Amino acid sequence: TQALHKEVCTGCQMSIEDKFLLKVMDNSWHETCLNCAMCQLPLSGSCFVRDRKLYCRADYDKLFGTKCNGCLQSIPANELVMRAAGYVYHLRCFMCMACGHQLQKGDEFVVKEGQLFCRLDFEKEFSIMPMSPKSDCSDFCFDDRDSRDSKGPKRPRTILNTSQRRKFKAAFELNPKPCRKVREALAAETGLSVRVVQVWFQNQRAKVKKIARKQNVETNNNNGE
Repeated sequence: TQALHKEVCTGCQMSIEDKFLLKVMDNSWHETCLNCAMCQLPLSGSCFVRDRKLYCRADYDKLFGTKCNGCLQSIPANELVMRAAGYVYHLRCFMCMACGHQLQKGDEFVVKEGQLFCRLDFEKEFSIMPMSPKSDCSDFCFDDRDSRDSKGPKRPRTILNTSQRRKFKAAFELNPKPCRKVREALAAETGLSVRVVQVWFQNQRAKVKKIARKQNVETNNNNGE
């Protein structure tokens, strides 16, 4: 733009004496002042504005673009991504944090407190009972039924947060069959019903027995070889 009257440069706050000036968002600039606020390279063709500062495309994406939840690096606007539970990932970063397995579209996974797990590793680490496919439950879920009662209508799942789960597991290690007073105390501490506490311990005992039976079968098979 040809300067018909003196204007003040937004960059250096000095009057523009040049024959030509540059206009960005109704602000005037010396040609020599129109640089990226981050890398200081001259801006030509296009630029991005944030808080009255100018940026080249690369630096704008680094500072203000979408960040990958896996590597915390910026994701270019034209790059394919994976999304889960409100988080965005590079395709290469969409992997289980426990085993490093690259997760693909259609794989079963869980996002727990911002961390991505394949279903198998999540169940090894957290689960009492198997999760539903592709669950993105941010807390811990289990079926609020006696594991011995396979009939009858299903009740809604109870969700345990990390603190509740730790309290239950600590109590289970002390005594897998706590008395009513202990169950009532756990219910009061966790804000859950006594019924939920009772069912959790029943299900946990059933799970431990199942694991023990499986280990015995494997041991017997190995001894027979």
